[in-house]
Amino acid sequence: MPDYLVVLQAAWIVKNAKSVNDAMNIAVAEAGKKLSPDLNFVKIDVGDVECPKCGSALKSAFMVSNVALVGLVLEMKVFNAKSKEHAVRIAKLEIGKRMQRIPIEVLDIIEIK
Repeated sequence: MPDYLVVLQAAWIVKNAKSVNDAMNIAVAEAGKKLSPDLNFVKIDVGDVECPKCGSALKSAFMVSNVALVGLVLEMKVFNAKSKEHAVRIAKLEIGKRMQRIPIEVLDIIEIK
């Protein structure tokens, strides 16, 4: 059975942030706390979006009135999955149990050899 790297995207709301960088750091830290200690192997990072005008990469964070929406990227290795769909179900189940009421979407599934 093959192994997969499942890449998920989660929308994280941060209240009372002083800056966009502060909001990104808080979002990563809070997500890490939700996943610890059972899923401390999940890589958490702030996602990127493409600027529609110039095409350069920008951090996926939007802040208004000290409230920020941060797009997090979660990478989880799933071992011995039957298929790509099975690997996604496993990753979403394990992460979703710990991040209830957080919208999660699949970005990519990569087979690891």
